[in-house]
Amino acid sequence: MLDAEAKQAIRHALWRCFDSVRGVADVGEVRDHLLALLVLKYASDHAVETRHAVALDADAESEPSFERLLNAKHMPDIGQRVDWALDDLEKQLPLLKDAFHSVRFDSSLLGEPTQRQHLVADLLSCFGLPEFDFRGGASAEAASFACETLISEAAVVAGKRGAEFFTPPEVSRLIAAILRPEAGDSVGDPCCGSGTLLLTCSAFARAQSGGEGCQLFGQEKNGGTWALAKINMFLHGERAAQLAWGDTLKDPRLVSGGQLQKFDVVVSNPPFNVKDWGQEAAAADPFGRYRRGVPPRASADYAFISHMVETLKGGRGRMAVVVTHGVLFRTGAELQIRRQLLEEGLVDAVIALPAKLLPNTPLPIALLVLRKDKSDGQVLFIDASRQFGHGKTQNQLRDEDLARIEATYVARADVEGCARLVSLEDVLQNDCNLNVVRYVEAVELVCQVDLEAVRAERAQLRAELEGLESRFASLIQEVGRG
Repeated sequence: MLDAEAKQAIRHALWRCFDSVRGVADVGEVRDHLLALLVLKYASDHAVETRHAVALDADAESEPSFERLLNAKHMPDIGQRVDWALDDLEKQLPLLKDAFHSVRFDSSLLGEPTQRQHLVADLLSCFGLPEFDFRGGASAEAASFACETLISEAAVVAGKRGAEFFTPPEVSRLIAAILRPEAGDSVGDPCCGSGTLLLTCSAFARAQSGGEGCQLFGQEKNGGTWALAKINMFLHGERAAQLAWGDTLKDPRLVSGGQLQKFDVVVSNPPFNVKDWGQEAAAADPFGRYRRGVPPRASADYAFISHMVETLKGGRGRMAVVVTHGVLFRTGAELQIRRQLLEEGLVDAVIALPAKLLPNTPLPIALLVLRKDKSDGQVLFIDASRQFGHGKTQNQLRDEDLARIEATYVARADVEGCARLVSLEDVLQNDCNLNVVRYVEAVELVCQVDLEAVRAERAQLRAELEGLESRFASLIQEVGRG
């Protein structure tokens, strides 16, 4: 088990990698280079530990590739040597085929030749640190934690541009807790991004069963993100995952016998309000995904939802999709589709979540939960939008928030100011409006404030500020004397 101290050490080591990159390239642009080295180090350590050291670069004999690269880090062609090692790694591991198609260490992206050689050498040294020693009992856990941290931290550093593929772990955990995937279940994600939702579902099943996870299937439109998902699967030990590269709406690749594959669990955090999604061909869709109605040209939100519903298995098939609140009440074609989903008895719950949970939008979001096995003729509305951990740029659902939402969903009963179970007839009479605020009346929470504690904290902060100002003044004087 990876303890808190080990996790913190890995975080610090990753920030050392980021520091090596700064000033030469953008961290978001070279994220995949860092992940490639992480994979190479993990594969090499695994080869050593299993006594099957494999030659991964063009000149290697029996010594693990990473050690050979580290020893050759001062060679002028070190970038090319790393590229050779990655090419060979792709050939040896089917899951990683084409995973490094956009990664080249012998590239001007990493600077001019001398600068590039120094940067690659620095990065090899970083991943040669003891914190990235992936041998021993916790090696798989350490590698998967390093991967998760690298992806999330790089998304934060890169800002909105680097976070479009990323679903915060607490949102993924909430979805898994609600859908409760079981060992052996097939789980599909039509917009899998970095694969976080799929991995979290499998981890949930593994924790419940004591071993076996899920069968994972995903498709991703962006080639770089698809490669990232493959790397993520590899480092989490999900080597049987099947990930397709392509546009799910225009060209679904998870197909069997000319029909869409069906899954026990379907999850996704699709991009919001996509415009060029293929609406002109939707009426003649060969898979019949839009039989409830063709979504509007200006937004693919219901196109993704329609696709997900059509990939659900019968029986216990269940799904959860992250949506903006507009999806819950917009009119026109979207109202028609929403009405049909309600009349078919598929809509199970709507959970309103806080604003600023996702790194790429400040908007509040919601989870739309659908089930094939519903029979109670009711929809559960949960308002979970007001209790969360505040952050500067991004809010978080804390463990207690996740536990509260899960318990409320499982109880499926009215809770004043939090949840309401509404009959299908009432929802239909409300023009199929699924906005949670229409059904759950907010209750103002009265906060008890300890004024003495606030005063003491204020005094402490003031003293710290005075100390910093004094230090700053001293530094200014030293610069002036220099």
